[in-house]
Order: sequence, then C-alpha cells, then structure tokens
Amino acid sequence: MFEKRLSLKDLHIPPEDVYRQMGYGKEAPDERTAEEVRRLLVSASQSAVPRYCYMVMEGRLEHEVLLMGEREFHLGRIISRQLAGATRFAVFVATAGAEFEEWRKKDDLLETFIADALGSVVAERCADEMEKALQASIDKLGWKRTNRFSPGYCEWATDEQRLLVPLLGDPNPCGVWLTESALMWPVKSVSGIIGLGEDVSYHDYACQHCQLTHCFRRR
Repeated sequence: MFEKRLSLKDLHIPPEDVYRQMGYGKEAPDERTAEEVRRLLVSASQSAVPRYCYMVMEGRLEHEVLLMGEREFHLGRIISRQLAGATRFAVFVATAGAEFEEWRKKDDLLETFIADALGSVVAERCADEMEKALQASIDKLGWKRTNRFSPGYCEWATDEQRLLVPLLGDPNPCGVWLTESALMWPVKSVSGIIGLGEDVSYHDYACQHCQLTHCFRRR
C-alpha cells in the first residue's frame, strides 16, 4: 500500500472552490462571508493533515460485478461501463484527516457551514493528488486509467465499503474507519476504485445517465 501525508498548502485550495461547494455557483458571497472563508482557510492549514493511500490489485469484471480476490462488488450498469477493459484496479482512501475533523467543530453557524464545505473540498482535492501519484506510477508501465468511482454513487451501494476498505490491508487505512452504517470517519473522507490497464479510457462522469439527484458531481 502506498500512503502519503499532505498539508493544506499542498492542495492549493482557492477560496472560490469553497464558495462553489457552499452553493454560490458563479456568484460571489458577501464580504463578511468571503473574509470568513479566507480566515478559516488559514486556520485549517495550521491543523489539517490530509492523507491518501492506494493499492493496485488484479480483478475482473463480469457484467456488472467486479471480482477482486474473494470479494464481489455490485457496481451497477454505469460504473461497469466506465471500467470496461480494466485488468487491474486501484483501491483508494483519501481523507481530510482526524485533525481536520476535530478542527471543524464550531459553535458559530456560519463557521460550521464554511468548515463543512471546506472539508468536502479538502477530501476531493486529496483524492485528486492521489490520482496524480497513481498516474505517475502507471505511466512507467504504459497503462491508462479511468475516472474514480466511490460506493454510494451511480448505483453502487454504500455498504460495499465494508468489503472495499479492508482490501488496503489495514483496518484503518489513513486513520479512516467505518461506522455501523458503513459511513466513514473522519466524515470528510472518500474511498473508491479506479480501473487500470492498456485498454481503458478516461471519461467524464456520466451524470446525464444517473438518477442520483443529490450527487455533488451535478453541481
């Protein structure tokens, strides 16, 4: 398993990313909110230790089921199509970290809202850094990769995280553990898979074919 710790500075998060996660779209927030975002970005950078880890495994797709070792993952139609041609799969976890989880406990309502949005951005940016590291490693092998896909999206059941996360060989990879309802703690964490091989293609998320209306990818 490859694991790396980062800092918030490594993720290069501009305030605009947090604004979008807060729901502002192309609009700018009022000056008070913008100042709070900037202040909390600085504050979080003094505490947060985001990290990611991944492991590459052999596997095979049979219709809409991914077989890795003795485990079966029921991915659904959308993800299975995106992974077509993959012969190996990168299993990953990326997290804003326990330190960030402790930092984001706020009493002020606006601070709480901003901290929650920032945590989501941090986790996704950390996963982006994981993809960059993975890409550098597979370039040497002449492989390509698909987009990343996580349980809970595109028909893939959230509770299959119980099967996925242990594949990393650590009961708490990157300090992440699963609750009884198969959700992750720290809350601002993501897990998933990426298809690898010589005959795969990278495609943008097929949101137009997905029925999950609350997915953040639709923003």
